[in-house]
Amino acid sequence: MTPIRDEFDLWLEDQAPLLRRHWDSPELWPRIAGSLEIERARRRPASSRGLGWLAAIAAAALMVLVPSAWWIWRARVQPPALLTEQALGEVRTAEQAYALSIEKLARAAGPRIENPPTALIATYREKLFVLDSAIANLKAEAERNPYNFNIRRELLALYQDKQQTLKEILDDTPASPLAQ
Repeated sequence: MTPIRDEFDLWLEDQAPLLRRHWDSPELWPRIAGSLEIERARRRPASSRGLGWLAAIAAAALMVLVPSAWWIWRARVQPPALLTEQALGEVRTAEQAYALSIEKLARAAGPRIENPPTALIATYREKLFVLDSAIANLKAEAERNPYNFNIRRELLALYQDKQQTLKEILDDTPASPLAQ
């Protein structure tokens, strides 16, 4: 496609070479170099101020992180919560009640556990085996350290899980998504 050129364009092309002027300016490049050097010198303090802000942010982060880390470390190092004599007696009574309840459920579910009618019941049998092993380990630990609240709490959670599993075997309606 050819550009459309009018009379003004043609006149401008003729006049442009006449408007061009050449002259020597030996101080032009030294002036540009001097200006650049001045600009670089002005920017140096600004970059060091940026490092000052970075150092201030790092110091603030340390002031927050160090006490937090100390607090977390101290919480993990503290001795476990201990039960009183009275609380230990109450816990042992509750454990015996759970054990009796679990025994009754285990007797009722015994035939289904021994000869599982479905694959789901066979899976429950595996789960009971794992729970019994974990309960035995925690009972042994609780005998060595009877006042440790954390061990007793974990043991209670295992008893509750075993009781729920036995109920699900008897009901044959799984309540947990893991059992499905």
